[in-house]
Amino acid sequence: MPAKTPKVADFSTHYSGPVASRQLVQLGADVIKVEGPRFGDGNRTLPPLTTAGDSINHLYLNIGTRSLTVDTRSEEWPEVVGAVARWADVVIVGNRPSAARKRGIDYATILEHNANTVYCMITGYGLEGPYADYPAHGLNMDVLAGTVPVEWEDGEPYPPASYRSIGTTLAGIQAALGVMAGLHRRDQGMGPQFVHVSIWEAALSWMWRDLSTFANVGEQWSIYREYGPRYCMYKGSDGEPILVCPMEEHFWHRFCDVLELPEEIRERGDWSGGTDFGAGYEGELEAIRERMAKRTAAEWNDLLAAADVPAALVLDWRQAMSSEHAHVNGAMLTYDYKDRAATIPTTPVSVLSDVSADASYEEIAERHRAKGSELAQPPDLGENSAEILEEIGLPHLIEKLAR
Repeated sequence: MPAKTPKVADFSTHYSGPVASRQLVQLGADVIKVEGPRFGDGNRTLPPLTTAGDSINHLYLNIGTRSLTVDTRSEEWPEVVGAVARWADVVIVGNRPSAARKRGIDYATILEHNANTVYCMITGYGLEGPYADYPAHGLNMDVLAGTVPVEWEDGEPYPPASYRSIGTTLAGIQAALGVMAGLHRRDQGMGPQFVHVSIWEAALSWMWRDLSTFANVGEQWSIYREYGPRYCMYKGSDGEPILVCPMEEHFWHRFCDVLELPEEIRERGDWSGGTDFGAGYEGELEAIRERMAKRTAAEWNDLLAAADVPAALVLDWRQAMSSEHAHVNGAMLTYDYKDRAATIPTTPVSVLSDVSADASYEEIAERHRAKGSELAQPPDLGENSAEILEEIGLPHLIEKLAR
């Protein structure tokens, strides 16, 4: 029996709900975005824009979806909500409970239309608590979760230039995980499912190492630059940085052999716990720095890789996305959009069917590389309204909603 394609109705706007849909559509879901007829889901006009005036957010988040437009204030809205809910396996909303009730897309109302739905609510701060009714925008939740470092310039506070909001994206990914679990439970006969994630809690969970360490021992989690010379960045003769991580005994011995470090340094180490980061060994950091300055970072990277020692050139994201490795793994997807090409990241997961036991990893990698390549281009606002209304049993509204 062929697998059923999950049907997803996404009523959300901006980032988190669309991120969830973005994950689900690449994993094979049929996603209808229910959008307002004026601005859509909010991602269609939000900068940054391409030179042709298209939002980068729209090019990434809306690929492979279908667009149905209807005004929440129209008399047709309740009828459309009911029909979409009956069509869908999954309903995604990105509202506080009070706002969802006002729009008629709250859990109780959706269940009246579809008693076996997987209902996913993404809130800013959760369903209860002092923050629950706060109005929410992306960085608000990160700030209240403690993930945003503050940089002071001329006595004024700023978020770091390199900071990217954590909670909005992570909440969408967690929501997609919850939806998949909800579908499995529902299909096992466990009835309707309520999936909830808050952006604030998602941001907080990103700091799990810090939270767990402080909650249990009252200390800050480890600081990478304080690990020691065996988990450290060095610069090559060209001034470029490279990270080396030979903190297990076999890696350390190979590392010392490649760098031709003195025997007394090579034989240092307390391996009773499995690792030794080299902290406190006199002269070791200086000796490694001196040796690393003899060759370029790229040369050291090749030598250490050949010796099976963990090391990595320190790239920025521009170099990473343009690398041969990104190409081989299908990390970036280029597709035709209107009269030009658009390039976006793919989601990093592929789920492959019919992989035989004797399939080579090269064959599997080739299929992984093609993930997302068959997705349709992002729809124009309302582009699919007529076909969707026909599909959900509301053909009589096609002309009316097209006005």
